[in-house]
Amino acid sequence: MSDEYIADHLGKHTDFLARFDAWTSPVPEAELTWAKNWLVQHIKNTDFKYVDLLPHHVPKPYNWEDSLEVFYHRLDDEHKQLFDHLREVGHTPESTQHLSDLKFKMRAHFDYERGFFCNSETYHDCEEHSKKHEIFYKRLYAMENPVPIGEVDWAKNWLVQHIKNTDFQYKFKLNTYHHEVPRPYVWQPYLEVYYQRLDDEHVVLFDAIRDSVEHPEDQAKYDYLYKTMVDHFEYEQSEFLKIPNFDEYSQDHINKHTNFLAKLKAASVPLDCDFINYVEDWLVQHIMNTDFAYRGKMMHEVPEPYIWEPSFMTFYKQIDDEHVKLFDCIRECSEHPSDEAAFSTCKSLLRMHFDYEESEFCKVPDYDCYGHYLKHYNFQTKFQEAHTPLSAEVTTWAKDWLAQHIKNTDFAYRGKLFLRRHYVVPDPYVWDESFLVNIKQLDDEHVGLFDAVREVEAHREDQAVWDKMVDLFNEHFRYEEGMFTTILDNKHNIAEHRGRHVGIMNTVQGAVVPITEEITEFVKNWLAQHIKNTDFDYRGKMPEIFAVPEPYKWDRSFAVFYPDMDNEHKPLFTCVADLEKTPEDATLLASCLKSYVDHFVHEQKLFLESSTYADVDKYQHINKHNAFLATMRGLSTPVSQKWIDFAKYWLTQHIHNTDFRYKDKMPHHVADPYVWDE
Repeated sequence: MSDEYIADHLGKHTDFLARFDAWTSPVPEAELTWAKNWLVQHIKNTDFKYVDLLPHHVPKPYNWEDSLEVFYHRLDDEHKQLFDHLREVGHTPESTQHLSDLKFKMRAHFDYERGFFCNSETYHDCEEHSKKHEIFYKRLYAMENPVPIGEVDWAKNWLVQHIKNTDFQYKFKLNTYHHEVPRPYVWQPYLEVYYQRLDDEHVVLFDAIRDSVEHPEDQAKYDYLYKTMVDHFEYEQSEFLKIPNFDEYSQDHINKHTNFLAKLKAASVPLDCDFINYVEDWLVQHIMNTDFAYRGKMMHEVPEPYIWEPSFMTFYKQIDDEHVKLFDCIRECSEHPSDEAAFSTCKSLLRMHFDYEESEFCKVPDYDCYGHYLKHYNFQTKFQEAHTPLSAEVTTWAKDWLAQHIKNTDFAYRGKLFLRRHYVVPDPYVWDESFLVNIKQLDDEHVGLFDAVREVEAHREDQAVWDKMVDLFNEHFRYEEGMFTTILDNKHNIAEHRGRHVGIMNTVQGAVVPITEEITEFVKNWLAQHIKNTDFDYRGKMPEIFAVPEPYKWDRSFAVFYPDMDNEHKPLFTCVADLEKTPEDATLLASCLKSYVDHFVHEQKLFLESSTYADVDKYQHINKHNAFLATMRGLSTPVSQKWIDFAKYWLTQHIHNTDFRYKDKMPHHVADPYVWDE
């Protein structure tokens, strides 16, 4: 704010207080009328001038955080880089390289950002915004090494204030910004709006669009898509229309729905490629450019009676358990407003919960720790200052605050905390689609595991039923490990996943019939938590699935172009095919195992000598070999068709997805005698 504005504003306060302090009782009606009028005029004529201009919290250490998100991926990434560059200049003010990098990155960001906000149909502050950039950049460009710490602090503060006071004005208005459309066309967690029903409906919309894309001539599928879209828009509109002071946004949002539905209505099957692309793209852009504006603002229903229920789950056990207690204590305070002990207990529970929760979400990189903390602080300030007997106004406000806070604020850290999430164990214990990992064989095996546990519950005295369940778990783990060990680039924690498999089997090892309820409840809970916490992490990360050749033999598509390796791969195919024909041949099984062991030893020797095959790839490659050999060494004749199918599938995927990564990176054989050959 300008010095002139500050002096004028302070002068108005001083003048008002001088006249106000001179009042004596009884206060004349004319003075009360004057004071009422002064306050209304002062807020609208003077206070309104600092809207979006007051200073915001500057994070320490100086790292970008969620509270600075503008919801345009590249712009947010560039803001993060600007924070990093400013921090580097602050650490080494004498570095010409860091200062030069900062100047270059700031200029590039301003130019890129301006290209969007100046071409937006709904953002109209292009010139004023650009002027702020130029004023800042002129001062930045004039900086020389060593950069004074005061100048660094000024630039750090400017960036925070500029993002929150100026960039935030274009949030959800940059209609020319194009968000990436997921391929395959499946809803992704980064599209969450943090309202369960709306997110669930978005998932269904993606599925319906994909179904119409795959069947462009199917009128029934297209009719379903249209109806699903209408139903979703009607519900969504009914919810965001409840948000206070959201009228302009709401009307714009409804207009976008109306215009899109008109285009859907006008289209007919068979759908052409341009229209299909438009529909797929529209939904992604709409969620991220428009729906995201209501994240954290929806008005949620306050339960009556005031009891925690599963719609408030954050899926972190301790936090959910503490939320249950907060609901109970606030309800008790409302039912017994004069009970000082109940009020004191509730204040203590709130304080301890906030302390614990803050200790967890503040560990998360880029999470808006300070903003979340402020919400706790503001609530505590009002609630802790209340006195018994508590008024209905206070307890009603507290009930509403907690319900809205959990769903609008706490839900933003779901899936981000460094805590294992805790899910509801289904009752009756039957697999459902909430456990889908989207790999048919693994989903089918998970169904079988649920069924096997139920069988044990029904026949606790039957050793054969228990043994069958244990065998199913072991077979599933072997196959699943063969699958997820093909995931590349450390995108899945293979060692931890295998460790969890080993852990559960060690825990149940040695159980004797009759199997106790304690054991079956443990297994039921373990499986439900494991699928959703651990297995879900490999969803969408599995490499491309290659067709298993039929007949099962090596062909040129498997060539890694190292003669030794290609020649060793051929008998690996042949021996598995031979085992399929004569599964009872123990000599053949032993010979096949030796072929695999010898090949793996030789291959590992070569790629371990490579200086260009990444160490992490070497480590994962060896683990995949070991995981496969673990399944083979446990075999006895006759070899089951299930293992044969697994081995055929594993080798096909392993060569394509793993061995191919060492192409052009392994040492070649040096001829001896040293003569050129073909």
